[in-house]
Amino acid sequence: MKQLGWVCTYQTPSSNTGQRDTDGASRRLPSALPARLRHLLILILGLAVLVLGNSAYLLLTRWFGLASPVADWLPRTFQAMLLAHAGAGLLLVTAAVVFAVAHLFRVWTRRRSASVTSGLLLVAGCTVLALTGLLILTDASSRDNRWAWWLHVITAAVAPVAYAVHRKVSHAPGSRRTAVRLVSASLVAMGAMLLLHLVEGRPPQAIPAVRDSADATILGLVSAQKPFFPSPATLLSDSVALPGAILGLITDADAVSAEARTRGYVRDVRIGAEPCARCHPDAVEQWAGSAHRFSSFNNPFYEAAVDELRARDSVTNEAVREHLASRSGRELTAGRVKSQWCAGCHDPALLFTGIMSGSVERTAPVAQAGLTCLACHAIDSIHDPTGNGNYNLNDRLTDPYLFSNSPVGSLRQWLHDAIVKALPEPHRRQMLKPVLREAEFCAACHKVSLSEPVNDYRWLRGQNEYDAWHDSGVARNASRTFYLPEESRSCRDCHMPPERAPLGDLAARDGSIRSHRFIAANTALPFLRGDRETLERTETFLKADKLRVDIFALRRPGAPESRLGLSRQGTEVRRGETVILDVVVRNQGVGHAFPGGTIDSNEAWLELTVRDEAGRMLAVSGDVRTDGHLDPLAHVYKAVLVNREGRPITRRNVFDARTAVFENTIPPGMADAAHYRFEIPPGLDNRALTVRVRLLWRKFFQPFTEFSFAANPEGFGEFERVPELPVTVIASDETVLRVAASESVSDPLPSPSGDSAEIALETESIPLWERFNDYGIAQLREGNLRGASRAFQRVADLAPDRIDGPLNLARTAFREGDLDNAYAHLRRAEESGAVGARVTWMKGLVLQEDGSYESAAQAYRQILSEFPEDRATWRNLGRTHYLAGECEAALRAFGQVLSIDPEDRVSHYHQMLCFRSLGRDPEALAAQEAYERYRVDESAQALTRLYRLEDPGANLMSLPVRVHDLVLSTQ
Repeated sequence: MKQLGWVCTYQTPSSNTGQRDTDGASRRLPSALPARLRHLLILILGLAVLVLGNSAYLLLTRWFGLASPVADWLPRTFQAMLLAHAGAGLLLVTAAVVFAVAHLFRVWTRRRSASVTSGLLLVAGCTVLALTGLLILTDASSRDNRWAWWLHVITAAVAPVAYAVHRKVSHAPGSRRTAVRLVSASLVAMGAMLLLHLVEGRPPQAIPAVRDSADATILGLVSAQKPFFPSPATLLSDSVALPGAILGLITDADAVSAEARTRGYVRDVRIGAEPCARCHPDAVEQWAGSAHRFSSFNNPFYEAAVDELRARDSVTNEAVREHLASRSGRELTAGRVKSQWCAGCHDPALLFTGIMSGSVERTAPVAQAGLTCLACHAIDSIHDPTGNGNYNLNDRLTDPYLFSNSPVGSLRQWLHDAIVKALPEPHRRQMLKPVLREAEFCAACHKVSLSEPVNDYRWLRGQNEYDAWHDSGVARNASRTFYLPEESRSCRDCHMPPERAPLGDLAARDGSIRSHRFIAANTALPFLRGDRETLERTETFLKADKLRVDIFALRRPGAPESRLGLSRQGTEVRRGETVILDVVVRNQGVGHAFPGGTIDSNEAWLELTVRDEAGRMLAVSGDVRTDGHLDPLAHVYKAVLVNREGRPITRRNVFDARTAVFENTIPPGMADAAHYRFEIPPGLDNRALTVRVRLLWRKFFQPFTEFSFAANPEGFGEFERVPELPVTVIASDETVLRVAASESVSDPLPSPSGDSAEIALETESIPLWERFNDYGIAQLREGNLRGASRAFQRVADLAPDRIDGPLNLARTAFREGDLDNAYAHLRRAEESGAVGARVTWMKGLVLQEDGSYESAAQAYRQILSEFPEDRATWRNLGRTHYLAGECEAALRAFGQVLSIDPEDRVSHYHQMLCFRSLGRDPEALAAQEAYERYRVDESAQALTRLYRLEDPGANLMSLPVRVHDLVLSTQ
């Protein structure tokens, strides 16, 4: 056995007395390794050689990028070696533990503490390797588990050294030779694996990761020859895709159809998410209740509206006619072609498979899928910031891991998932492109316009949450904002906040993932599904300091006396007098205008009630009638659109819209005022009248709900009659009016300013100056400059250390054309606090109006150093340069605006003027064409006259100041 001495003998020193044998040789104890253990040790060392070489190969290829995927390809050799590493490692650890247990019993009595201790530490290291390896295979080498990966690597690096130390302290002969042989053999194994890796090479032709979209869409204009016209959405292949590119694996299509027929839509089968749920159960669980999932024919409201469009057969514009001619032989109609414009955002599975342009079977998986995981995560680029689904989707996206198409629940599927978990970076790069983190990604569908191919008319702006957010203080891109938050917020901050991942989602960081519920304001869909959790989450979101209602003032028409800053304790009124209550609604927490989305079908409104001490209703404005319809004279936050005949759009048929009768929304950080006028009748003497105002929300207004139910009864399979959609109270306020018995009023509430005609009380949560500021903003928006000036002066008195009072007084003076007073207020603003971009913006406006163009331009440039994407400042800078005759500089400034918003008609107009001044006629003509495309058709307002005569409520809401008349009952 001498030739195996490096394996099986252990040399021990002389006894503690230092005695030696007479022949001078060291004493040797009998071998601690019988034959069976020697064979096991040889196996262990052989496996160690393979694992060490394999580990070196894996680390080298990862650290030097040799295993980086090219498009959707990942080296097969690397994946095979990764599985081999796991298999050989587990076998090595198992054999080592068996060996250690058997070996320990034989060496324990020799009382070699160093040998036993080092051996036990080696066993502990093997245990750590096994546990961390199993964790990586099952719970992934994810961000939360990086500690396990590093512990595994470090332990693996220390293990060979620990074994060498163990042999050394055990005085085994040939320890150095053993180390050299093991290292050499490991290097040979590593070299063989690298050779296999290099022989495999890379694909001869790598698929480009991002499609060149220059020929696909230019500012939303789509060629009629494109397969998905008029949608600007494109595929990497530029042709019709297979369903799997969007849906992934469908395990039971029959179950999908059966559920759709029974319920009206698919709720239980999570189409396109089954493979994802194996690693991302929390994301899938959240998405399962989201409005994104129910965006297609599994949304009965959308289905009714899109079917309205698809039923249109007449060809009314040349672009649609050209597309029909290019796609001859298919089951096409004009309406079905136009519906592809909707499908880019609502029905990608139907659009990209070519089904949307033909007949749609509503119960098929592609129609019930909604926005699947791949519908978002396969998007690799956004063409431009014009919206309407202006993105490119990679339909050639393939799973780069081994065993990707394995049967569900099979060993091969487990091996596939094990590789993904051990090496998640390629999957993460593939599924989480940088664009998904940007607000522009959301803008691709949450910014909408209609144009000639869809509406047979001209370009019209639709919903636009992106620009409303981007051009605001919330994004810190608008220096003209009334309120400037300390930090910017984007779409993800509000609609995808971090949420705990109790199901063990492998994408979790610190136990949380970005929420895939996309909670916003859709209370209708979870109500239809009976999804109480999502409904409650949505209502909680709506109530979470998004808006504020303030019964701020009581005024007496024609009389100077008023009560400003009313408290919940209220004020006194006289019998027989007419009073006006001013209610202020402030958008304080919505990152875009309120309401957002489809404001022609959404419904938000104010409900004002007056009750006596017994709770008896004396008057109400904004109540919902027994038939579900809202009071037609309510103060609403929505839009009313009319068609070419001046008739209202009530079926979400926006493709028929020509203009808005009114559009009442509240931009971020701004306020709206509603005024309620009534007379205090006899018979209420010495009574306390409680006035309550509530801001209410209903996702769809009743006419559209009735239309949807009638047009699409199959989609409402669980309802026998028109559903009563939930009404959510977003915010409320109340006050008390004490009716005096005589004509004189003795109001006990003191006035902070000493003015007996004014009450000003600070609420518990709202600073008094802020209440006055909101009131002033609302007055300014109405054009009531005197009222705004009075409110802002109170802001200046109440908060002398803030710039808000003098700054807003300067705004008001500027609106009045009083530049001297505007300068004076700006000087006070500069004295009252640090001069920021908001003051500089106002100063630039005044200087520009005063003809001081160079000073104005300097102010604008100062703003842009802090707010480089402030489109209004770029626009004004361009205007200033143009007025100063500096056309080249003006063109550069307007070019910056158009890089932010290519549809900015003011910038196109001024570019046209500049090009003409410079004699650049072709460019002037192009700018003129762009301006003509995006300009407002002012003549269309003539269509609203007839409807305003028929609808007093719409006529009232179209006025700059809305006064709602009430009659108090005494019965």
